[in-house]
Amino acid sequence: MSVIRIDPNVYDVWSALPTYFQEASPFYVEGQIDEATAWIEILGYGIVAEVEVMLVEKTQRPFDRYWRTEATPEVTAYSLVDVIGLDFHHPLLRTGLYEGDTDVEIRDKWERGYRVPSAKWTRETFRAHLADEQARLQLAPTTVCEACGDDLSRFGAFGVRLMEYHLEAGSGTWLCPTCHKARHYDM
Repeated sequence: MSVIRIDPNVYDVWSALPTYFQEASPFYVEGQIDEATAWIEILGYGIVAEVEVMLVEKTQRPFDRYWRTEATPEVTAYSLVDVIGLDFHHPLLRTGLYEGDTDVEIRDKWERGYRVPSAKWTRETFRAHLADEQARLQLAPTTVCEACGDDLSRFGAFGVRLMEYHLEAGSGTWLCPTCHKARHYDM
Protein backbone atom coordinates (compact mmCIF):
# COMPACT_ATOMS: atom_id res chain seq x y z
CA MET A 1 0.00 0.00 0.00
CA SER A 2 1.25 3.50 -0.81
CA VAL A 3 2.07 6.10 1.80
CA ILE A 4 0.87 9.64 1.05
CA ARG A 5 3.12 12.10 2.84
CA ILE A 6 1.50 15.44 3.68
CA ASP A 7 3.37 18.46 5.03
CA PRO A 8 1.22 20.06 7.76
CA ASN A 9 2.71 23.44 6.83
CA VAL A 10 1.26 23.14 3.31
CA TYR A 11 -2.09 21.47 4.12
CA ASP A 12 -3.99 21.71 7.44
CA VAL A 13 -4.40 17.97 7.99
CA TRP A 14 -5.25 18.43 11.69
CA SER A 15 -8.49 20.18 10.70
CA ALA A 16 -9.16 18.60 7.31
CA LEU A 17 -8.97 14.89 8.14
CA PRO A 18 -11.47 14.87 11.05
CA THR A 19 -13.87 17.08 9.07
CA TYR A 20 -13.73 14.98 5.92
CA PHE A 21 -13.92 11.77 7.97
CA GLN A 22 -17.06 12.92 9.83
CA GLU A 23 -18.68 14.29 6.67
CA ALA A 24 -17.66 11.17 4.69
CA SER A 25 -16.49 13.62 2.02
CA PRO A 26 -13.64 12.79 -0.36
CA PHE A 27 -10.83 15.30 -0.88
CA TYR A 28 -7.80 15.69 -3.14
CA VAL A 29 -4.19 14.98 -2.24
CA GLU A 30 -1.26 15.73 -4.48
CA GLY A 31 0.25 12.75 -6.26
CA GLN A 32 -0.76 9.73 -8.27
CA ILE A 33 -1.76 6.70 -6.23
CA ASP A 34 -2.33 3.59 -8.32
CA GLU A 35 -3.58 1.35 -5.51
CA ALA A 36 -7.10 1.04 -4.09
CA THR A 37 -6.08 2.15 -0.59
CA ALA A 38 -3.21 4.12 0.91
CA TRP A 39 -1.89 5.43 4.23
CA ILE A 40 -1.63 9.13 5.07
CA GLU A 41 1.51 10.14 6.91
CA ILE A 42 1.79 13.60 8.40
CA LEU A 43 5.45 14.56 7.99
CA GLY A 44 7.11 14.60 11.38
CA TYR A 45 4.29 12.67 13.13
CA GLY A 46 3.62 9.36 11.41
CA ILE A 47 0.74 7.51 9.82
CA VAL A 48 -2.62 8.86 11.01
CA ALA A 49 -5.16 7.67 8.44
CA GLU A 50 -6.11 5.04 5.92
CA VAL A 51 -7.80 6.26 2.73
CA GLU A 52 -9.58 4.74 -0.24
CA VAL A 53 -8.40 6.09 -3.60
CA MET A 54 -11.39 6.97 -5.77
CA LEU A 55 -9.78 8.50 -8.86
CA VAL A 56 -6.63 10.14 -10.16
CA GLU A 57 -6.61 13.12 -12.52
CA LYS A 58 -4.13 15.62 -13.90
CA THR A 59 -5.36 19.11 -13.15
CA GLN A 60 -4.54 22.38 -11.47
CA ARG A 61 -4.73 22.15 -7.70
CA PRO A 62 -8.42 21.69 -6.77
CA PHE A 63 -9.94 24.19 -4.35
CA ASP A 64 -9.84 23.13 -0.71
CA ARG A 65 -10.18 25.50 2.24
CA TYR A 66 -7.43 23.64 4.10
CA TRP A 67 -4.55 24.52 1.75
CA ARG A 68 -2.13 26.84 3.54
CA THR A 69 -0.27 27.94 0.40
CA GLU A 70 -1.31 29.75 -2.75
CA ALA A 71 -2.19 27.61 -5.76
CA THR A 72 0.01 27.74 -8.83
CA PRO A 73 -1.28 27.37 -12.41
CA GLU A 74 0.78 24.22 -13.04
CA VAL A 75 -1.00 20.97 -13.89
CA THR A 76 -0.06 17.89 -11.86
CA ALA A 77 -1.57 14.61 -10.68
CA TYR A 78 -4.08 14.71 -7.82
CA SER A 79 -5.82 11.73 -6.24
CA LEU A 80 -9.34 11.93 -4.86
CA VAL A 81 -9.38 10.00 -1.57
CA ASP A 82 -11.93 9.13 1.11
CA VAL A 83 -10.84 8.62 4.74
CA ILE A 84 -11.80 5.14 5.97
CA GLY A 85 -9.76 5.11 9.19
CA LEU A 86 -8.39 7.96 11.32
CA ASP A 87 -6.40 7.95 14.55
CA PHE A 88 -4.33 11.00 15.54
CA HIS A 89 -3.15 9.29 18.73
CA HIS A 90 -1.94 6.07 17.19
CA PRO A 91 0.81 4.70 19.43
CA LEU A 92 2.39 2.22 17.03
CA LEU A 93 3.00 4.24 13.89
CA ARG A 94 5.08 7.19 14.99
CA THR A 95 7.60 8.49 12.48
CA GLY A 96 10.29 5.95 11.78
CA LEU A 97 8.68 3.03 13.62
CA TYR A 98 7.36 1.51 10.41
CA GLU A 99 10.24 2.14 8.01
CA GLY A 100 11.05 -1.08 6.21
CA ASP A 101 7.85 -2.80 7.36
CA THR A 102 5.79 -4.65 4.79
CA ASP A 103 2.18 -3.70 4.05
CA VAL A 104 1.01 -6.62 6.18
CA GLU A 105 3.12 -5.48 9.15
CA ILE A 106 1.85 -1.90 8.90
CA ARG A 107 -1.76 -3.13 8.62
CA ASP A 108 -1.25 -5.32 11.71
CA LYS A 109 0.25 -2.43 13.72
CA TRP A 110 -2.56 -0.11 12.59
CA GLU A 111 -5.28 -2.55 13.65
CA ARG A 112 -3.62 -3.38 16.98
CA GLY A 113 -3.28 0.34 17.68
CA TYR A 114 -7.03 0.77 17.94
CA ARG A 115 -7.08 -1.60 20.90
CA VAL A 116 -3.98 -0.36 22.74
CA PRO A 117 -4.54 3.30 23.62
CA SER A 118 -1.06 4.65 24.33
CA ALA A 119 2.61 3.83 24.62
CA LYS A 120 2.30 3.57 28.43
CA TRP A 121 0.10 0.46 28.10
CA THR A 122 1.09 -3.02 27.18
CA ARG A 123 -1.64 -5.23 25.78
CA GLU A 124 -1.74 -7.17 29.08
CA THR A 125 -1.97 -4.13 31.39
CA PHE A 126 -4.63 -2.55 29.20
CA ARG A 127 -6.76 -5.72 29.24
CA ALA A 128 -6.35 -5.95 33.03
CA HIS A 129 -7.38 -2.30 33.39
CA LEU A 130 -10.49 -2.79 31.23
CA ALA A 131 -11.39 -5.97 33.16
CA ASP A 132 -11.13 -4.05 36.44
CA GLU A 133 -13.35 -1.26 35.08
CA GLN A 134 -15.88 -3.83 33.82
CA ALA A 135 -15.91 -5.56 37.22
CA ARG A 136 -17.03 -2.29 38.80
CA LEU A 137 -19.52 -1.63 36.02
CA GLN A 138 -22.93 -0.51 37.19
CA LEU A 139 -25.42 2.12 36.13
CA ALA A 140 -23.99 5.57 36.65
CA PRO A 141 -25.50 7.65 39.44
CA THR A 142 -25.35 10.68 37.13
CA THR A 143 -25.56 11.66 33.48
CA VAL A 144 -23.06 14.54 33.86
CA CYS A 145 -19.44 13.89 32.86
CA GLU A 146 -17.04 14.72 35.70
CA ALA A 147 -14.36 15.91 33.25
CA CYS A 148 -16.17 18.11 30.72
CA GLY A 149 -19.54 18.67 32.40
CA ASP A 150 -21.49 17.40 29.38
CA ASP A 151 -24.97 16.25 30.42
CA LEU A 152 -26.00 13.10 28.57
CA SER A 153 -29.59 13.36 29.82
CA ARG A 154 -30.41 14.78 26.39
CA PHE A 155 -30.45 11.12 25.29
CA GLY A 156 -33.31 10.44 27.71
CA ALA A 157 -33.25 7.34 29.91
CA PHE A 158 -30.44 5.96 27.76
CA GLY A 159 -28.10 8.78 28.93
CA VAL A 160 -27.21 7.02 32.18
CA ARG A 161 -26.18 3.92 30.20
CA LEU A 162 -23.79 5.99 28.06
CA MET A 163 -21.71 7.05 31.06
CA GLU A 164 -18.46 5.11 31.51
CA TYR A 165 -16.54 4.39 34.69
CA HIS A 166 -12.83 5.25 34.59
CA LEU A 167 -10.57 3.71 37.20
CA GLU A 168 -7.33 5.52 38.00
CA ALA A 169 -5.03 5.16 41.02
CA GLY A 170 -7.59 3.08 42.90
CA SER A 171 -10.51 5.48 42.54
CA GLY A 172 -12.98 6.01 39.76
CA THR A 173 -14.86 8.76 37.99
CA TRP A 174 -17.93 8.77 35.74
CA LEU A 175 -17.09 10.12 32.31
CA CYS A 176 -18.74 10.54 28.91
CA PRO A 177 -17.31 8.17 26.25
CA THR A 178 -15.20 10.93 24.67
CA CYS A 179 -13.51 11.95 27.93
CA HIS A 180 -13.02 8.29 28.90
CA LYS A 181 -11.14 7.59 25.68
CA ALA A 182 -9.15 10.81 26.13
CA ARG A 183 -8.11 9.72 29.64
CA HIS A 184 -6.73 6.48 28.22
CA TYR A 185 -4.72 8.52 25.73
CA ASP A 186 -3.48 10.89 28.47
CA MET A 187 -4.89 13.90 26.65
